[in-house]
Amino acid sequence: MTTPFRLFSLPFIPLKQVLDHFGPDGIIILSLCSQRSKSIAVSYSGPSKNVQLQLKYCNRIGALAYGSTDILNVIDNMDIELPTLSNGYFQHVRFIMHDDCLVLFCDDIITGLIEIGNHAREVFNRDIYEVTILGKAGDNYKPLIEWTVETQNTVDNFQYIEHEKTRDEDLDYILENVKCDYLSLSAIPSENYRPAKPLVCRLHHINISDSFWIKPEDLLGMNCQIIKIEDSKLTSQDFNMFMKHWMTGAWSHLSLLEIDVEEDINYETVFDGVEFIERGEDVERVLKIEYSKRETTLFCRVHN
Repeated sequence: MTTPFRLFSLPFIPLKQVLDHFGPDGIIILSLCSQRSKSIAVSYSGPSKNVQLQLKYCNRIGALAYGSTDILNVIDNMDIELPTLSNGYFQHVRFIMHDDCLVLFCDDIITGLIEIGNHAREVFNRDIYEVTILGKAGDNYKPLIEWTVETQNTVDNFQYIEHEKTRDEDLDYILENVKCDYLSLSAIPSENYRPAKPLVCRLHHINISDSFWIKPEDLLGMNCQIIKIEDSKLTSQDFNMFMKHWMTGAWSHLSLLEIDVEEDINYETVFDGVEFIERGEDVERVLKIEYSKRETTLFCRVHN
C-alpha cells in the first residue's frame, strides 16, 4: 500500500527544494490542482519558473510552451469520459496526461488558450514572451492577438507561419495590430498584394520570408535594428536608393540589413553616385557584399 507524500507539510526550505525539481510543467500542473496548490505555485520562486513562456496555435491545437517543450496542450472537446479539474476557471474541464504533457479539452480552443495564458502569467509572475500562429487559422487567431495587446501591450517575439496562400486581409491584420520587438512572417499573400496602410515598422528585428510583395517604399518604412528579407524582388536600383538614403543618416537604429534576391546584383548600379572606402570590420561604418551559390545576398552591417 502506497503512503501519500504530504508535500504541503514540508517546511519552506525543503518544499522549495522539491519545487526546484518540478520543472515548468510540474508547476503548472500543481497550480491547477486546488486553490492552495495554486497559491504555493504562485508564491514559489526558483529555477522551475525561469522560462520564457510561449503560446502557440497550430492546426486547432493550442499550447503553452517554453523552448521546444510543450507544458500544456488545449484541444477540441470530445464526448468521452475523462477526469476533470476542480480549480477556478478550469473547474469541470476534462483532461488527460499525454506523455509528460497535460492536455485540456475545451469547447473553444482560443478561449481556452487565452485563459491558460492568463493563468500562466499569474503563476509564473511574468508576461508571455512569444506568440506563434502556424498553419491555416482563419479568423480564430485574432482574439489571441487582441488579448496580448490588451493584457501586456506587447510580446518579445511574434511568429506567423503559413505555407499555403494567406488571405490579404490576414496579413494586413498582422501588420497593423501585432505589437512586438521581433516579428517573423512567413506568409504568401496574393500576387499583387499591397498593405492596406503604409508599412511602418519600428522594431528591434523583422524577418520576412516570401517577401515578393516588399517594395522600396516598404523597405524605407522599416526603421529596425535588424532587417532580414528572403526571396525578394528588389533590384539593384532599389539598393542604390537605399544606400543613398542610409548614408544621409536615415535608419539610425539599423545594425544589420540582409536581403536575399532572385536576380543578380549589378554592383556598379548599387554604388552609382555613392562615395565609399573599403575598410576592415573594426572600423565604425562598414559595408560588406557577400554571394551564395543559389542567390545573391546584400549584407549590410553597421558597427557602432
